[in-house]
Amino acid sequence: MKRAIERLMRLAFVALLAGATASGSKEAAAQALTMDGSSGVFFQPWAYVVPSSPGKFNGPTLGYHAVTAGPVAGDYFNVSVEEGFGSWLEFGYTRDNHTDGGDPTFSPLFNEAGMNIFNFKAKVVPEDYRKRKWVPAVAIGGVLRANDGYVSQASARIDATNGDIFGVATKLVVVDKKLPLILSAGVRGTNAEVYGYGGNATNWQARAFGALAIPIPVKHVLVAPTVEIDQEPHHLKYVEYANIPTTEVYAVRISDHPKQKWAIDVGTGHVASSVYPGIGLKANNALAVAFDYRF
Repeated sequence: MKRAIERLMRLAFVALLAGATASGSKEAAAQALTMDGSSGVFFQPWAYVVPSSPGKFNGPTLGYHAVTAGPVAGDYFNVSVEEGFGSWLEFGYTRDNHTDGGDPTFSPLFNEAGMNIFNFKAKVVPEDYRKRKWVPAVAIGGVLRANDGYVSQASARIDATNGDIFGVATKLVVVDKKLPLILSAGVRGTNAEVYGYGGNATNWQARAFGALAIPIPVKHVLVAPTVEIDQEPHHLKYVEYANIPTTEVYAVRISDHPKQKWAIDVGTGHVASSVYPGIGLKANNALAVAFDYRF
């Protein structure tokens, strides 16, 4: 079933990509929250922030993620609230909740209640700054994860704290006045493995990340097929023999257009499936859905 859904996701991505050349738009993808609670894709942040008026706070943006990560890792349910100020700052809190997997050998590494996640992001350069069309939006930010008991901490029977400090640039580019692309890339300094869901890495490392989205207006909604790629620290703390591969996520975002009050994400990906010869976490076809609403 999961393989069939993943194939449908990829076919939808290809079909929407083909249709983009006929219905290009300069509209950016709607605001939606990551698993950490900031504006972005599923894991990685973008340089955009939740909308708000100059010098004012906005109504909160609420987000919900549900991720079925397979029989070993179990399921994750994240609830986020994000606040913005002045269209340049956002900050928020996410509670990650987890249901146990059923594998007697490896599920105990994941069978934790969840963790607390705090985030902030400041846009330091607006997109098209001083009417220069080539200038991307640039933002800096950070994430703090507390009471993280997953994987490496579970093997040592402790909870730990980890986090990210990042810089990211995001730009809407229109190719030949027909094909809109949102390009995003950045670097994070992190001691978290798979954004905390693998526990802590052996040390702080600089890791690159990037994403591509194609926003396509279809009547009163915006459809944006999206790909994100996230480098991961190679080795887990306390479990240094494990080698964590790069995370890949394929998603489609459907959002309100043009008001951008709500968004729905559906995605799948390759997340830490094979970490050591003979050790398979069966998470290679993880499925995720997300719902966001901006008040």
